[in-house]
Amino acid sequence: MSNTLPAHIAFGQRLAENQKVTIAHNLSNSCGQTLSVAQLCRLGNISLDNLLAEQALSYASLSGSHYLRTLIADFHQDHNHHKVKLTAENVLTFCGAQEALSAIYQTVLGEEEITQCNKPEQHAAIEIVVITPCYPSLVTMAEQMGIKVRCLTVDFQQNWQINQAALLALVNENTRLIVLNSPHNPSGSIIDTQFAEQILAVAKQFNCYLLADDVSQASNYNNLDLAHHYLDYERTIVVSVLSKSFGLAGLRIGWAVSKDKLLLKKLLAVKAQGSICSSIVDEKLAELALENHVKIISENNIIIKDNIALFQQFIDKNQSHFSWFPPQAGLLTLVKCHSDLPMLKWAEQLAEQVGIFVYPSCLFGLTGPYFRLGLGAKNFPMTLDSLQGFVDRY
Repeated sequence: MSNTLPAHIAFGQRLAENQKVTIAHNLSNSCGQTLSVAQLCRLGNISLDNLLAEQALSYASLSGSHYLRTLIADFHQDHNHHKVKLTAENVLTFCGAQEALSAIYQTVLGEEEITQCNKPEQHAAIEIVVITPCYPSLVTMAEQMGIKVRCLTVDFQQNWQINQAALLALVNENTRLIVLNSPHNPSGSIIDTQFAEQILAVAKQFNCYLLADDVSQASNYNNLDLAHHYLDYERTIVVSVLSKSFGLAGLRIGWAVSKDKLLLKKLLAVKAQGSICSSIVDEKLAELALENHVKIISENNIIIKDNIALFQQFIDKNQSHFSWFPPQAGLLTLVKCHSDLPMLKWAEQLAEQVGIFVYPSCLFGLTGPYFRLGLGAKNFPMTLDSLQGFVDRY
């Protein structure tokens, strides 16, 4: 297991330590517009004093409070077409989505789990399927475990669309886990309901696990059919978090949802070796957020849609410098930069000269002149003004 920082985090640390850089804007932010604690309380028509004053600052439940897990189950039921009725018993909370993903990889791809499968002699040959570019740990965690990663890479020339036939063709008898992310980070492409059914059928055919990273599924401002039936399948795990569509990254609450309660027990055993439990204060605020998820997400989706229109105007004005395909859903897409500079150098100059932070796509596994664009912040117009100032210098 490597103890080095992931590439995208290391890049941010280098800029933070660069004395020429003062970051004023994050143009690659993957989260929706955040709320203050006071704003969240006003949404729920409750004072912070009434919410927390009498709350004992003890350990939270290891699995997450029953009420919080019920709200999470209802949230996923609202956004999808599962035949199975989800309850609190199908949910396990984590300190963010990354802890959930790590626990899933350790459990599903770990030595103990593999030796219990039908063909333990094939351990060395097991594979996972991932759509790239992606959040780096989805690839690196498997590679560090000696697992072969089969990647389908989306392409700018194809409008970042997922090649459906090519993705399905990657799944075979050695596939242990299919990793899905829709809307896709960082391209903004989607897996619609019809394609989701095909993927589910293939997962069942090869009896492999299905991991659906649904952290921005609710950012569906174009009202596309993004619902799925994944959780009707015993070997599916859905992961989500409060940081993306909700914009509440300061509440370190993520979760995993599955029909397989034995798998959830195994995930809990992994969690117990790390965080053990979430913050009980975070849980109370998370409950309030989920009670008011329609209001929060509706407002954030308006912001994203407005920002997409603003960036299209920016592109129209600066076609010699940039090109893009607007995201179909979600908070992110990739922008092509028409610069002769390598993207890491271009991004460094952008930070030094106008204080804008961006992630070059190479940090997520895609070479080429692209950077990740985040569309969830209210201050996006100000950031575009600064970016225009940088462009006008050249």
